[in-house]
Amino acid sequence: MEKALLASADLGQEAGLINFAEVPLNDSAWKSTSLRERLRITSLKVLRDNAFLPVPAVISTYVPIGLIWWFGFQCLFMDTSVSLLTELNMKKFLIYQILHGLLGLGATSSLLGFRFKWHLGGTGIHFLMPGSLCSPLLPKLAQKLSFDLGASVPGQRSFVAVLSFALYIALLLRALLAKELGVSELLPIYLVLVLCTIFDFTIYLASRGEHYVYMLVCLVFPDWRSGMQCVQLALWCWAGISKMGPWFQYVLPFITKDSAVANLLPREFLAKILLADYPRDVNPSRFTTVLAWTGAFLEVIFPAFCSCSAPLRYFGGYGMICYHTFIGLCMPFASVFEWNFFCMILAYYLFVMNQFSLPSSLFLQVFLTLVLVVVPVVGQLYPKLVPFLLAYRPYAGNWRFQWYILHKTALPKHQKLKTMEDPFTGNNLGWMYKTLFGKWGEASKSAIERWDWFLTASIIYVPAYRPLVSILEKLCEENKWDIDDVPVTQVMSGRCTGVRTGATFVNFAFFIYASDVFRYKVCMYNLIAIWCI
Repeated sequence: MEKALLASADLGQEAGLINFAEVPLNDSAWKSTSLRERLRITSLKVLRDNAFLPVPAVISTYVPIGLIWWFGFQCLFMDTSVSLLTELNMKKFLIYQILHGLLGLGATSSLLGFRFKWHLGGTGIHFLMPGSLCSPLLPKLAQKLSFDLGASVPGQRSFVAVLSFALYIALLLRALLAKELGVSELLPIYLVLVLCTIFDFTIYLASRGEHYVYMLVCLVFPDWRSGMQCVQLALWCWAGISKMGPWFQYVLPFITKDSAVANLLPREFLAKILLADYPRDVNPSRFTTVLAWTGAFLEVIFPAFCSCSAPLRYFGGYGMICYHTFIGLCMPFASVFEWNFFCMILAYYLFVMNQFSLPSSLFLQVFLTLVLVVVPVVGQLYPKLVPFLLAYRPYAGNWRFQWYILHKTALPKHQKLKTMEDPFTGNNLGWMYKTLFGKWGEASKSAIERWDWFLTASIIYVPAYRPLVSILEKLCEENKWDIDDVPVTQVMSGRCTGVRTGATFVNFAFFIYASDVFRYKVCMYNLIAIWCI
Protein backbone atom coordinates (compact mmCIF):
# COMPACT_ATOMS: atom_id res chain seq x y z
CA MET A 1 0.00 0.00 0.00
CA GLU A 2 2.67 2.51 1.05
CA LYS A 3 4.93 1.65 -1.91
CA ALA A 4 2.03 2.09 -4.31
CA LEU A 5 1.26 5.50 -2.89
CA LEU A 6 4.89 6.55 -2.98
CA ALA A 7 5.06 5.61 -6.64
CA SER A 8 1.85 7.44 -7.39
CA ALA A 9 1.91 11.03 -8.58
CA ASP A 10 -1.33 11.74 -6.74
CA LEU A 11 -1.72 11.79 -2.97
CA GLY A 12 -5.09 13.47 -3.17
CA GLN A 13 -6.31 17.03 -3.55
CA GLU A 14 -4.34 19.74 -1.79
CA ALA A 15 -5.87 22.32 0.56
CA GLY A 16 -7.96 25.02 -1.07
CA LEU A 17 -9.54 28.34 -0.16
CA ILE A 18 -11.75 26.93 2.59
CA ASN A 19 -11.15 23.18 2.48
CA PHE A 20 -8.47 21.09 4.14
CA ALA A 21 -6.16 18.79 2.20
CA GLU A 22 -7.81 15.56 1.14
CA VAL A 23 -6.82 12.26 2.76
CA PRO A 24 -5.25 10.15 -0.03
CA LEU A 25 -7.24 7.00 0.85
CA ASN A 26 -10.92 6.14 0.74
CA ASP A 27 -12.59 4.61 3.78
CA SER A 28 -12.03 0.97 2.82
CA ALA A 29 -8.38 1.54 1.92
CA TRP A 30 -7.85 3.47 5.16
CA LYS A 31 -9.23 0.63 7.28
CA SER A 32 -6.90 -1.86 5.61
CA THR A 33 -3.75 0.08 6.52
CA SER A 34 -1.73 -0.28 9.70
CA LEU A 35 -1.07 2.45 12.24
CA ARG A 36 2.41 3.12 10.86
CA GLU A 37 1.19 3.19 7.26
CA ARG A 38 -1.50 5.72 8.13
CA LEU A 39 0.95 8.04 9.84
CA ARG A 40 3.52 7.64 7.07
CA ILE A 41 1.05 8.33 4.28
CA THR A 42 -0.48 11.29 6.08
CA SER A 43 2.94 12.76 6.80
CA LEU A 44 4.01 12.41 3.16
CA LYS A 45 0.78 14.06 2.08
CA VAL A 46 1.35 17.12 4.28
CA LEU A 47 5.01 17.41 3.28
CA ARG A 48 4.17 17.18 -0.41
CA ASP A 49 1.40 19.79 -0.39
CA ASN A 50 3.32 22.38 1.70
CA ALA A 51 0.12 22.77 3.71
CA PHE A 52 -2.72 20.86 5.33
CA LEU A 53 -4.82 23.84 6.41
CA PRO A 54 -6.80 26.11 4.05
CA VAL A 55 -4.29 28.95 4.34
CA PRO A 56 -6.46 31.69 2.71
CA ALA A 57 -9.25 30.96 5.21
CA VAL A 58 -6.78 31.06 8.10
CA ILE A 59 -5.36 34.41 6.96
CA SER A 60 -8.81 35.93 6.45
CA THR A 61 -9.71 34.82 9.98
CA TYR A 62 -6.70 36.32 11.75
CA VAL A 63 -6.66 39.65 9.92
CA PRO A 64 -9.86 40.86 11.68
CA ILE A 65 -8.67 39.28 14.94
CA GLY A 66 -5.47 41.31 14.62
CA LEU A 67 -7.45 44.47 13.92
CA ILE A 68 -9.53 43.85 17.05
CA TRP A 69 -6.28 43.47 19.02
CA TRP A 70 -4.76 46.71 17.76
CA PHE A 71 -7.78 48.98 17.65
CA GLY A 72 -9.08 47.55 20.90
CA PHE A 73 -6.08 49.03 22.67
CA GLN A 74 -5.97 52.21 20.62
CA CYS A 75 -9.65 53.04 21.06
CA LEU A 76 -10.17 51.93 24.67
CA PHE A 77 -6.95 52.39 26.61
CA MET A 78 -4.23 54.23 24.67
CA ASP A 79 -3.54 57.93 25.10
CA THR A 80 -3.82 58.84 21.43
CA SER A 81 -2.60 62.40 22.04
CA VAL A 82 0.94 61.00 22.20
CA SER A 83 2.86 58.21 20.52
CA LEU A 84 2.43 54.56 21.45
CA LEU A 85 6.13 54.55 22.28
CA THR A 86 5.79 56.64 25.42
CA GLU A 87 6.18 55.36 28.97
CA LEU A 88 2.55 55.22 30.06
CA ASN A 89 1.27 53.83 26.76
CA MET A 90 3.92 51.09 26.71
CA LYS A 91 3.15 50.12 30.30
CA LYS A 92 -0.54 49.94 29.50
CA PHE A 93 0.15 48.03 26.30
CA LEU A 94 1.88 45.36 28.38
CA ILE A 95 -1.10 45.07 30.73
CA TYR A 96 -3.42 44.99 27.73
CA GLN A 97 -1.48 42.02 26.35
CA ILE A 98 -2.16 40.09 29.55
CA LEU A 99 -5.86 40.95 29.53
CA HIS A 100 -6.17 40.17 25.83
CA GLY A 101 -4.75 36.68 26.28
CA LEU A 102 -6.74 35.87 29.42
CA LEU A 103 -10.00 36.73 27.69
CA GLY A 104 -9.18 34.27 24.89
CA LEU A 105 -8.65 36.87 22.18
CA GLY A 106 -4.99 36.10 21.50
CA ALA A 107 -2.85 32.97 21.61
CA THR A 108 -4.65 29.63 21.07
CA SER A 109 -7.68 31.40 19.60
CA SER A 110 -9.57 30.45 16.44
CA LEU A 111 -8.34 28.02 13.77
CA LEU A 112 -4.66 27.74 14.67
CA GLY A 113 -5.64 27.37 18.31
CA PHE A 114 -7.96 24.54 17.24
CA ARG A 115 -11.03 26.37 18.51
CA PHE A 116 -13.79 25.70 16.03
CA LYS A 117 -16.91 26.65 18.00
CA TRP A 118 -15.79 29.43 20.33
CA HIS A 119 -13.17 31.05 18.12
CA LEU A 120 -12.75 33.94 20.54
CA GLY A 121 -13.41 34.27 24.24
CA GLY A 122 -13.40 30.59 25.16
CA THR A 123 -10.45 30.88 27.54
CA GLY A 124 -11.94 33.67 29.62
CA ILE A 125 -15.35 32.01 29.83
CA HIS A 126 -13.78 28.70 30.87
CA PHE A 127 -11.96 30.40 33.74
CA LEU A 128 -15.34 31.76 34.88
CA MET A 129 -17.09 28.36 34.88
CA PRO A 130 -17.44 26.75 38.34
CA GLY A 131 -16.87 23.01 38.13
CA SER A 132 -14.57 23.14 35.10
CA LEU A 133 -11.17 21.51 35.30
CA CYS A 134 -8.22 23.50 36.57
CA SER A 135 -4.58 22.84 37.49
CA PRO A 136 -3.99 24.02 41.08
CA LEU A 137 -0.37 24.80 41.84
CA LEU A 138 -0.94 23.99 45.52
CA PRO A 139 -3.88 21.55 45.58
CA LYS A 140 -4.28 21.23 49.35
CA LEU A 141 -4.15 24.98 49.89
CA ALA A 142 -6.51 25.53 46.96
CA GLN A 143 -9.04 23.16 48.53
CA LYS A 144 -8.86 24.95 51.87
CA LEU A 145 -9.28 28.36 50.24
CA SER A 146 -12.27 27.08 48.24
CA PHE A 147 -14.32 26.39 51.39
CA ASP A 148 -15.93 23.48 49.47
CA LEU A 149 -17.93 25.95 47.37
CA GLY A 150 -18.59 24.47 43.92
CA ALA A 151 -15.71 21.97 43.94
CA SER A 152 -15.39 18.58 45.58
CA VAL A 153 -11.71 18.18 44.64
CA PRO A 154 -8.94 20.75 43.95
CA GLY A 155 -8.97 19.93 40.24
CA GLN A 156 -12.47 21.36 39.93
CA ARG A 157 -12.84 25.11 39.72
CA SER A 158 -14.56 26.48 42.81
CA PHE A 159 -16.68 29.61 43.14
CA VAL A 160 -13.82 31.23 45.05
CA ALA A 161 -11.47 30.47 42.15
CA VAL A 162 -13.95 32.02 39.73
CA LEU A 163 -14.26 35.14 41.88
CA SER A 164 -10.48 35.47 42.12
CA PHE A 165 -10.17 35.34 38.33
CA ALA A 166 -12.95 37.90 37.91
CA LEU A 167 -11.15 40.16 40.38
CA TYR A 168 -7.90 39.68 38.44
CA ILE A 169 -9.61 40.83 35.24
CA ALA A 170 -11.20 43.80 37.04
CA LEU A 171 -7.84 44.92 38.44
CA LEU A 172 -6.22 44.72 35.01
CA LEU A 173 -9.02 46.89 33.62
CA ARG A 174 -8.62 49.31 36.52
CA ALA A 175 -4.92 49.68 35.74
CA LEU A 176 -5.62 50.21 32.04
CA LEU A 177 -8.07 53.00 32.83
CA ALA A 178 -5.83 54.69 35.42
CA LYS A 179 -4.13 57.98 34.59
CA GLU A 180 -0.91 56.76 36.20
CA LEU A 181 0.49 53.35 37.05
CA GLY A 182 1.99 53.08 40.51
CA VAL A 183 2.10 50.72 43.46
CA SER A 184 -1.59 51.20 44.25
CA GLU A 185 -2.54 50.00 40.75
CA LEU A 186 0.05 47.23 40.38
CA LEU A 187 0.35 45.62 43.81
CA PRO A 188 -3.27 44.36 43.92
CA ILE A 189 -2.69 42.70 40.53
CA TYR A 190 0.35 40.85 41.86
CA LEU A 191 -1.50 39.63 44.94
CA VAL A 192 -4.58 38.43 43.09
CA LEU A 193 -2.45 36.73 40.43
CA VAL A 194 -0.75 34.75 43.20
CA LEU A 195 -4.19 33.70 44.46
CA CYS A 196 -5.33 32.74 40.95
CA THR A 197 -2.16 30.71 40.43
CA ILE A 198 -2.77 28.73 43.63
CA PHE A 199 -6.17 27.76 42.25
CA ASP A 200 -5.06 27.29 38.64
CA PHE A 201 -1.51 27.48 37.33
CA THR A 202 -2.98 27.60 33.82
CA ILE A 203 -4.10 31.18 34.49
CA TYR A 204 -0.49 32.15 35.13
CA LEU A 205 0.58 30.52 31.87
CA ALA A 206 -2.30 32.17 30.00
CA SER A 207 -0.99 35.50 31.35
CA ARG A 208 2.33 34.65 29.61
CA GLY A 209 4.00 34.50 33.01
CA GLU A 210 7.46 33.90 31.54
CA HIS A 211 7.24 37.15 29.58
CA TYR A 212 4.43 39.56 30.41
CA VAL A 213 4.20 38.82 34.13
CA TYR A 214 7.96 39.18 34.62
CA MET A 215 7.74 42.54 32.86
CA LEU A 216 4.70 43.45 34.93
CA VAL A 217 6.78 42.98 38.08
CA CYS A 218 9.40 45.32 36.61
CA LEU A 219 6.85 48.14 36.27
CA VAL A 220 6.76 48.82 40.00
CA PHE A 221 10.46 49.77 40.03
CA PRO A 222 11.97 53.07 38.86
CA ASP A 223 14.31 51.19 36.51
CA TRP A 224 11.43 49.23 34.99
CA ARG A 225 12.65 49.68 31.43
CA SER A 226 16.00 48.07 32.25
CA GLY A 227 14.15 45.15 33.80
CA MET A 228 12.00 44.73 30.71
CA GLN A 229 15.13 44.80 28.57
CA CYS A 230 16.59 41.94 30.61
CA VAL A 231 13.40 39.88 30.31
CA GLN A 232 13.26 40.34 26.55
CA LEU A 233 16.92 39.49 26.06
CA ALA A 234 16.60 36.39 28.24
CA LEU A 235 13.56 35.18 26.31
CA TRP A 236 15.39 35.54 23.00
CA CYS A 237 18.74 34.12 24.11
CA TRP A 238 17.36 31.10 25.93
CA ALA A 239 15.10 30.35 22.97
CA GLY A 240 18.19 30.36 20.77
CA ILE A 241 20.17 28.17 23.17
CA SER A 242 17.31 25.67 23.39
CA LYS A 243 17.51 25.24 19.61
CA MET A 244 21.21 24.30 19.67
CA GLY A 245 20.90 20.57 19.29
CA PRO A 246 20.04 17.85 16.77
CA TRP A 247 16.31 18.33 17.43
CA PHE A 248 15.70 21.78 15.96
CA GLN A 249 16.45 20.88 12.35
CA TYR A 250 13.34 18.67 12.41
CA VAL A 251 11.21 21.60 13.52
CA LEU A 252 11.72 23.66 10.35
CA PRO A 253 9.66 21.39 8.04
CA PHE A 254 7.05 21.25 10.81
CA ILE A 255 6.68 25.02 11.27
CA THR A 256 7.02 26.06 7.61
CA LYS A 257 4.08 23.97 6.45
CA ASP A 258 0.85 25.98 6.42
CA SER A 259 2.86 29.20 6.12
CA ALA A 260 1.36 32.36 4.66
CA VAL A 261 2.98 31.62 1.28
CA ALA A 262 2.32 27.85 1.23
CA ASN A 263 -0.44 28.03 -1.38
CA LEU A 264 1.77 30.09 -3.69
CA LEU A 265 4.47 27.44 -3.82
CA PRO A 266 4.49 24.48 -6.23
CA ARG A 267 3.85 21.04 -4.80
CA GLU A 268 6.85 19.42 -3.11
CA PHE A 269 8.75 22.73 -3.09
CA LEU A 270 9.40 22.75 0.65
CA ALA A 271 9.85 18.97 0.68
CA LYS A 272 12.56 19.16 -1.98
CA ILE A 273 14.62 21.83 -0.23
CA LEU A 274 14.04 20.91 3.41
CA LEU A 275 14.14 17.10 3.21
CA ALA A 276 17.06 14.88 2.25
CA ASP A 277 15.36 12.93 -0.57
CA TYR A 278 11.58 13.19 -0.52
CA PRO A 279 9.72 10.81 -0.43
CA ARG A 280 12.34 8.10 0.15
CA ASP A 281 14.27 9.94 2.86
CA VAL A 282 12.37 12.59 4.81
CA ASN A 283 15.14 13.42 7.25
CA PRO A 284 16.28 17.07 7.18
CA SER A 285 18.52 18.05 4.28
CA ARG A 286 21.93 19.63 4.74
CA PHE A 287 20.38 22.97 3.84
CA THR A 288 17.82 22.54 6.63
CA THR A 289 20.54 21.66 9.13
CA VAL A 290 22.57 24.74 8.20
CA LEU A 291 19.43 26.89 8.31
CA ALA A 292 18.50 25.54 11.75
CA TRP A 293 21.90 26.25 13.27
CA THR A 294 21.99 29.68 11.62
CA GLY A 295 18.62 30.54 13.11
CA ALA A 296 19.67 29.33 16.56
CA PHE A 297 22.88 31.38 16.53
CA LEU A 298 21.13 34.50 15.21
CA GLU A 299 18.63 34.26 18.07
CA VAL A 300 21.59 34.70 20.40
CA ILE A 301 23.73 37.05 18.30
CA PHE A 302 20.99 39.61 17.59
CA PRO A 303 20.10 39.98 21.31
CA ALA A 304 23.81 40.29 22.09
CA PHE A 305 23.96 43.21 19.66
CA CYS A 306 20.86 44.69 21.34
CA SER A 307 22.85 44.99 24.56
CA CYS A 308 25.61 46.98 22.83
CA SER A 309 25.75 50.67 22.05
CA ALA A 310 24.71 52.20 18.72
CA PRO A 311 24.92 51.29 15.89
CA LEU A 312 25.15 47.60 16.88
CA ARG A 313 21.95 47.78 18.94
CA TYR A 314 20.11 49.03 15.87
CA PHE A 315 21.32 45.99 13.96
CA GLY A 316 20.23 43.71 16.80
CA GLY A 317 16.83 45.34 17.22
CA TYR A 318 15.96 45.29 13.53
CA GLY A 319 17.37 41.76 13.27
CA MET A 320 14.91 40.52 15.88
CA ILE A 321 12.07 42.34 14.14
CA CYS A 322 12.93 40.35 11.01
CA TYR A 323 13.16 37.18 13.08
CA HIS A 324 9.65 37.63 14.48
CA THR A 325 8.37 38.52 11.01
CA PHE A 326 9.57 35.11 9.82
CA ILE A 327 7.83 33.39 12.74
CA GLY A 328 4.60 35.24 11.99
CA LEU A 329 4.72 34.32 8.29
CA CYS A 330 5.04 30.67 9.28
CA MET A 331 1.65 31.02 10.98
CA PRO A 332 2.60 28.70 13.86
CA PHE A 333 0.01 26.63 15.66
CA ALA A 334 -1.30 28.28 18.84
CA SER A 335 -1.81 31.50 16.84
CA VAL A 336 0.76 33.62 18.65
CA PHE A 337 0.46 36.54 16.23
CA GLU A 338 -0.16 39.29 18.78
CA TRP A 339 2.84 38.02 20.79
CA ASN A 340 5.06 38.28 17.71
CA PHE A 341 3.86 41.81 16.93
CA PHE A 342 4.37 42.83 20.54
CA CYS A 343 7.92 41.45 20.46
CA MET A 344 8.61 43.53 17.34
CA ILE A 345 7.35 46.65 19.09
CA LEU A 346 9.45 45.82 22.15
CA ALA A 347 12.53 45.26 19.99
CA TYR A 348 12.16 48.76 18.59
CA TYR A 349 11.17 50.48 21.83
CA LEU A 350 13.62 48.78 24.18
CA PHE A 351 16.69 48.53 21.98
CA VAL A 352 16.42 50.89 19.01
CA MET A 353 14.95 53.83 20.90
CA ASN A 354 16.71 53.15 24.22
CA GLN A 355 20.19 52.10 25.28
CA PHE A 356 20.43 48.84 27.24
CA SER A 357 21.32 49.11 30.93
CA LEU A 358 21.19 46.69 33.84
CA PRO A 359 18.63 47.39 36.59
CA SER A 360 20.00 49.00 39.76
CA SER A 361 17.22 48.00 42.20
CA LEU A 362 18.48 45.15 44.39
CA PHE A 363 15.15 43.33 44.68
CA LEU A 364 14.64 43.51 40.93
CA GLN A 365 18.14 42.14 40.36
CA VAL A 366 17.44 39.18 42.67
CA PHE A 367 14.04 38.51 41.08
CA LEU A 368 15.39 38.61 37.53
CA THR A 369 18.35 36.39 38.42
CA LEU A 370 15.95 33.78 39.75
CA VAL A 371 13.45 33.78 36.89
CA LEU A 372 15.78 34.59 33.99
CA VAL A 373 18.79 32.47 34.98
CA VAL A 374 18.05 29.83 37.62
CA VAL A 375 14.64 28.65 36.37
CA PRO A 376 15.65 28.44 32.68
CA VAL A 377 18.87 26.58 33.51
CA VAL A 378 16.89 23.98 35.44
CA GLY A 379 14.28 23.85 32.68
CA GLN A 380 16.87 23.39 29.93
CA LEU A 381 18.67 20.61 31.81
CA TYR A 382 15.59 18.92 33.28
CA PRO A 383 12.67 19.52 30.89
CA LYS A 384 10.37 17.23 32.88
CA LEU A 385 10.47 19.62 35.85
CA VAL A 386 9.72 22.99 34.25
CA PRO A 387 7.01 23.89 31.67
CA PHE A 388 8.62 24.72 28.36
CA LEU A 389 7.40 28.32 28.43
CA LEU A 390 9.05 29.05 31.79
CA ALA A 391 12.18 27.24 30.58
CA TYR A 392 12.23 29.41 27.43
CA ARG A 393 12.04 26.52 24.98
CA PRO A 394 9.47 27.83 22.46
CA TYR A 395 9.43 26.17 19.02
CA ALA A 396 12.67 24.35 19.75
CA GLY A 397 11.55 20.77 19.16
CA ASN A 398 12.09 19.65 22.74
CA TRP A 399 8.73 20.66 24.17
CA ARG A 400 6.90 18.29 26.46
CA PHE A 401 3.73 17.09 24.77
CA GLN A 402 0.93 14.74 25.76
CA TRP A 403 -1.51 12.48 23.97
CA TYR A 404 -4.80 11.08 25.21
CA ILE A 405 -5.64 7.55 24.10
CA LEU A 406 -9.16 6.29 24.72
CA HIS A 407 -11.24 3.32 23.80
CA LYS A 408 -14.46 4.46 22.17
CA THR A 409 -16.48 3.01 25.06
CA ALA A 410 -15.04 5.79 27.26
CA LEU A 411 -16.29 8.59 25.01
CA PRO A 412 -19.71 9.05 26.73
CA LYS A 413 -17.93 9.67 30.02
CA HIS A 414 -16.41 12.82 28.59
CA GLN A 415 -19.82 14.42 28.63
CA LYS A 416 -19.25 14.75 32.38
CA LEU A 417 -16.46 17.24 31.73
CA LYS A 418 -17.48 20.88 31.85
CA THR A 419 -15.94 22.48 28.76
CA MET A 420 -16.72 25.20 26.25
CA GLU A 421 -16.21 22.80 23.33
CA ASP A 422 -16.11 19.06 22.79
CA PRO A 423 -12.76 17.81 24.20
CA PHE A 424 -12.12 16.19 20.81
CA THR A 425 -11.42 18.98 18.36
CA GLY A 426 -12.30 16.95 15.28
CA ASN A 427 -15.94 16.93 16.39
CA ASN A 428 -15.89 20.72 16.73
CA LEU A 429 -14.27 21.06 13.31
CA GLY A 430 -16.99 18.90 11.76
CA TRP A 431 -19.66 21.05 13.42
CA MET A 432 -18.05 24.25 12.10
CA TYR A 433 -17.86 23.05 8.49
CA LYS A 434 -21.38 21.69 8.52
CA THR A 435 -22.77 24.87 10.08
CA LEU A 436 -20.82 27.49 8.15
CA PHE A 437 -20.08 25.93 4.78
CA GLY A 438 -22.60 23.13 4.20
CA LYS A 439 -21.99 21.49 0.84
CA TRP A 440 -19.12 23.90 0.11
CA GLY A 441 -17.13 22.21 2.86
CA GLU A 442 -17.78 18.62 1.82
CA ALA A 443 -14.28 18.32 0.36
CA SER A 444 -12.96 18.55 3.92
CA LYS A 445 -14.94 15.52 5.10
CA SER A 446 -12.08 13.03 4.94
CA ALA A 447 -9.64 15.42 6.62
CA ILE A 448 -12.09 16.17 9.43
CA GLU A 449 -12.66 12.47 10.07
CA ARG A 450 -8.87 11.92 10.18
CA TRP A 451 -8.12 15.19 12.00
CA ASP A 452 -6.17 13.68 14.88
CA TRP A 453 -4.15 11.54 12.50
CA PHE A 454 -3.04 14.64 10.60
CA LEU A 455 -2.04 16.39 13.81
CA THR A 456 -0.15 13.40 15.16
CA ALA A 457 1.61 12.70 11.85
CA SER A 458 2.80 16.31 11.71
CA ILE A 459 4.10 16.37 15.28
CA ILE A 460 5.89 13.00 15.26
CA TYR A 461 8.05 14.20 12.41
CA VAL A 462 10.06 15.58 15.35
CA PRO A 463 11.97 12.49 16.63
CA ALA A 464 11.30 13.07 20.33
CA TYR A 465 7.64 12.14 19.83
CA ARG A 466 8.04 9.06 17.61
CA PRO A 467 7.96 6.60 20.55
CA LEU A 468 4.23 7.37 20.61
CA VAL A 469 3.79 4.92 17.72
CA SER A 470 5.35 1.96 19.53
CA ILE A 471 3.53 2.84 22.75
CA LEU A 472 0.19 2.98 20.94
CA GLU A 473 0.87 -0.33 19.19
CA LYS A 474 1.74 -1.94 22.51
CA LEU A 475 -1.43 -0.60 24.16
CA CYS A 476 -3.59 -2.01 21.36
CA GLU A 477 -1.80 -5.36 21.54
CA GLU A 478 -2.07 -5.72 25.32
CA ASN A 479 -5.71 -4.62 25.48
CA LYS A 480 -6.74 -6.36 22.23
CA TRP A 481 -8.01 -3.08 20.82
CA ASP A 482 -8.68 -2.37 17.17
CA ILE A 483 -6.92 0.85 16.17
CA ASP A 484 -10.18 2.18 14.68
CA ASP A 485 -11.79 1.91 18.12
CA VAL A 486 -9.08 4.01 19.78
CA PRO A 487 -9.40 7.81 19.46
CA VAL A 488 -6.02 9.50 19.84
CA THR A 489 -5.91 13.23 20.49
CA GLN A 490 -3.11 15.66 21.29
CA VAL A 491 -5.08 18.82 22.11
CA MET A 492 -7.69 17.52 24.55
CA SER A 493 -6.14 19.31 27.54
CA GLY A 494 -6.60 22.71 25.92
CA ARG A 495 -10.34 22.18 25.76
CA CYS A 496 -10.48 20.83 29.32
CA THR A 497 -8.25 23.34 31.12
CA GLY A 498 -9.17 26.48 29.17
CA VAL A 499 -6.01 27.12 27.19
CA ARG A 500 -3.52 24.97 25.34
CA THR A 501 -0.13 25.71 26.90
CA GLY A 502 1.74 22.61 25.75
CA ALA A 503 2.84 22.19 29.36
CA THR A 504 2.22 18.65 30.56
CA PHE A 505 3.46 19.83 33.97
CA VAL A 506 0.21 21.66 34.71
CA ASN A 507 -2.26 18.96 33.75
CA PHE A 508 -2.10 17.01 36.97
CA ALA A 509 -5.68 18.21 37.39
CA PHE A 510 -6.56 15.05 35.53
CA PHE A 511 -4.86 12.96 38.21
CA ILE A 512 -6.93 14.73 40.86
CA TYR A 513 -10.29 14.69 39.11
CA ALA A 514 -10.17 11.99 36.43
CA SER A 515 -10.18 9.18 39.00
CA ASP A 516 -13.80 10.12 39.74
CA VAL A 517 -14.70 9.97 36.05
CA PHE A 518 -12.36 7.55 34.26
CA ARG A 519 -10.21 4.51 34.70
CA TYR A 520 -6.86 5.66 33.42
CA LYS A 521 -3.21 4.79 33.03
CA VAL A 522 -0.38 7.21 32.40
CA CYS A 523 2.78 6.35 30.49
CA MET A 524 5.68 8.80 30.76
CA TYR A 525 8.45 8.52 28.19
CA ASN A 526 11.07 11.22 27.68
CA LEU A 527 9.12 14.28 26.44
CA ILE A 528 5.83 12.40 26.01
CA ALA A 529 2.96 11.82 28.40
CA ILE A 530 0.42 9.24 27.27
CA TRP A 531 -2.94 9.24 29.03
CA CYS A 532 -4.77 5.95 28.43
CA ILE A 533 -8.43 6.26 29.44
